[in-house]
Amino acid sequence: MTTPTYSTLFSCLYDEPEPIGYLGRGAHYSVFRSVEWLDVVRAPLAVPQVHDFAVIWDEDHDTRVIDVIEKIYMAGLLSPVQFIGERKGILSVIVAAKFYWAHSQDTLNAYIQNLNNISGSLNHGDSWETEVGMFDRSPGSSHQTDLQGLIMADEHRVITYVRNIDSLWNLGTKPFTPRPYPDSNISPPAIPFIPIKPTTKSSD
Repeated sequence: MTTPTYSTLFSCLYDEPEPIGYLGRGAHYSVFRSVEWLDVVRAPLAVPQVHDFAVIWDEDHDTRVIDVIEKIYMAGLLSPVQFIGERKGILSVIVAAKFYWAHSQDTLNAYIQNLNNISGSLNHGDSWETEVGMFDRSPGSSHQTDLQGLIMADEHRVITYVRNIDSLWNLGTKPFTPRPYPDSNISPPAIPFIPIKPTTKSSD
C-alpha cells in the first residue's frame, strides 16, 4: 500500500487515514521517519541516524500538525520526540524519558519554551499551546510514562495503545540499516573487467 506524502522533510512509513476502533475521539496514528544529526538527548552525532516517530490523530485528522512538526524539525528540536498530536488547540509532545531526565530543569524549560514559540505562531493563523510528556518503553525502569492529553481516554488504555505502537515500530533514533535484497543468497551480477590497452604515440 502506498502511503501519502505529508511532508518533503520526512517520509511516511505507515498511515491510518481514519479512526480504527474506539479510543478517545477517534484515535489513529501514522509513523514518520526523519534523518537526524542529533541523538535522542540532542547530543551531536558523528554519523546521522534515522528517527521514527508517531503522529497521533483524532477524528478530524488535522494535517496542520505536520506544518508544526516541520518547524520543530528545522529548529533541531525533533530528535527526542516519540509521539506527537494535536487535540483542541493543545499540541502534545511526548519525548523519550531518557531525554526528559538527562537535562536540568532549566534546560528542559528552555526546550519547552522553544516548542511553545513555534506552536504559538502558526502559518494558518492559529495559536496552539504545547504540553510535554514522556514515554519510557522499559516498565521496570526508574523513569515513567506521562502522556499528558495525547489521547483522552483511561490512562491504562492509552499507555497500552502507545506501547503497542512502539513495539511494532521501535520508535526513536537509531543507526541506519540498508534495506536487504529480497533474496540475500543471490549476488549482484559481476561486472567484467575489460583491460584498457595503452595508447602509443607515433614517432615523427
